[in-house]
Amino acid sequence: MTHSLSRNDKPTEADIAYNVLKAHGDPMHYQNLIEEVLLHLGISQEAIRIAAALTQINLDTRFTFHGRGHWGLKVWEAEKITKRQTPNPLINKPSSDEEDKSDSDELDEEALDEDDLETTHEAFDATDEGQRGEKW
Repeated sequence: MTHSLSRNDKPTEADIAYNVLKAHGDPMHYQNLIEEVLLHLGISQEAIRIAAALTQINLDTRFTFHGRGHWGLKVWEAEKITKRQTPNPLINKPSSDEEDKSDSDELDEEALDEDDLETTHEAFDATDEGQRGEKW
């Protein structure tokens, strides 16, 4: 999606906000950002004007919300991602010996659980038969 100027070649509130953020270089709180935009346009800071400008920023894909009322540029996120190093998937991977041990431990636990179930099931059946004279 390209963001060109409006029909009259006038910059929109979103266009000016983009330039303000680009010049500032860091995310800005929306109140300060909108104030700068409206000052640049020479528009009064009425609530309806502030809401309209914030709505344009909110709907424009060039901007991203950073939380706590701060807005930044989406291109900044792309720059951060390219600067990060890719994680090494082998750092926390267990060795083949550790994998074998953990597999045998899990099997032992499963075998114990099955034995417990059989014993419990048999005890339940015996108790049930003695009390009601019938098996469920």
